[in-house]
Amino acid sequence: MSPRIAAAAAALAVATAAGAQETPRFVKGEDLAKAPPWTASVTAGFGMTTGNAESLNLTAGAGAGHRFGANLLTLDATAAITRTTTTSAVDANGDGSITPDEVRSQTQNTSEAWGVRLRYDHFFDLNAVYALGQAAGDRPAGKEFVGGAQVGYSRALVKTPTGELVGEIGVDYAHQVYVTGSPGTLDVASLRAFLGWIGNPNADLSYSVGVEYLGNLNTEDTPTGRVGAFGDNRVNGKVGLTWKIFGDGSLGFRFRALYDSAPAPKPPPAGFSWAPGYAPLAEKLDTFTELVLVYKLL
Repeated sequence: MSPRIAAAAAALAVATAAGAQETPRFVKGEDLAKAPPWTASVTAGFGMTTGNAESLNLTAGAGAGHRFGANLLTLDATAAITRTTTTSAVDANGDGSITPDEVRSQTQNTSEAWGVRLRYDHFFDLNAVYALGQAAGDRPAGKEFVGGAQVGYSRALVKTPTGELVGEIGVDYAHQVYVTGSPGTLDVASLRAFLGWIGNPNADLSYSVGVEYLGNLNTEDTPTGRVGAFGDNRVNGKVGLTWKIFGDGSLGFRFRALYDSAPAPKPPPAGFSWAPGYAPLAEKLDTFTELVLVYKLL
């Protein structure tokens, strides 16, 4: 791996554990000696509106990698918090008009997504075996905590001077703790498949595209009923673009789409509870779009 490619890989090595994983880099022969033993980067994003519309959006991430021989150890962490204030009204007296005391203002977090992942890869030629542990959560999506592990096989399917196509197959185990509903926990064993492309068309530009599929192998007793094998299908897609704008600083664009065919029960609005027998589900599709500043530390 050249220093240029190593820097690009570090800049792209930030993804939530709940989302699609980053594409691993395969290093061969003389490139191995050129690869730096350590890489590290941080990202930060910020957005805010005030006045008639009030919202605050914060994103942050950090990634580090250590290569020793034919082995690679990577650690990454992300967090995304969105806080919004909305105004609504309730016609409490039923007269068809709204008075000042019937106007309601509510401030709440509409995103609390976070994730931490530690992954180990052992490379041999264009092949690799990997293992990882991860933890994540997102209360508005109904998941207080998700912890798990993966093992599998990875291979570089196509390798060119400016890019790689990588495929992976493996198994995934996840322990989910729900914000609401009964039972409050769920254990899922899944088949995992991943396909990703990462490219470097020039020294200042890198991009990645990836899609990950997880299908449950065990029967699940969820708060809304029993789900059979391959009835809980999750598809995570991601697109990333990093453009070097100064020294070790880059501008990054990230888009992630997370689909779950059997989502968790949706938490009730702050200060309320669902009526007995009523347990609406969270949305099946979540998307995240962000523009961030990426700074390479090593």
